[in-house]
Amino acid sequence: MKFVLKAISSIVRITLAFILGGIVFAAEPLKVINITDDWFTEANLAKKAGVPLMVVFSSDDCPYCARLKNQVLLPLVRDGKLSNKVLLREFNIDVGGKITDFDGERVRARVFVSRYDIYATPTVVLLDYEGEPLASPIVGYNEPDAYTEQLNETIDSATMTLAALRSPQFTTVVPIQAIP
Repeated sequence: MKFVLKAISSIVRITLAFILGGIVFAAEPLKVINITDDWFTEANLAKKAGVPLMVVFSSDDCPYCARLKNQVLLPLVRDGKLSNKVLLREFNIDVGGKITDFDGERVRARVFVSRYDIYATPTVVLLDYEGEPLASPIVGYNEPDAYTEQLNETIDSATMTLAALRSPQFTTVVPIQAIP
């Protein structure tokens, strides 16, 4: 009888641990890179947040895309290191059909991709709210540390460019001299 009670107690503890562990796991926010085909909506979200839009161009059969996501981007997202710095989105260049462009119009996906001269994946491009590049793209992927450093520099550059574009433009008024 003691053995049966001990076994039931162990089962109850394991079950509770599983249930409570599941609750804790379910309460954590899902941290992924969102894939989109609606750049009008994404640009408006980035504008409201006051951050550049960071687009990761990827493809289905790209092992370097998976490495970039797993070794650099997802850890940065999980650690909150991209929060309030960029709005990160992914675009799979293998997807055909039409997408919603920055102006709200529907365009072919290949037209969207060719606009940014995407010739290899992964390519990361930082854009303003109208889809204009804010910094040079990062093409390819090699190793995590160097890539993270390059990404941080590119994000800083894009953020400064965006801030300059959003700041009030001051002009110097030169008085017109009277003609003698």
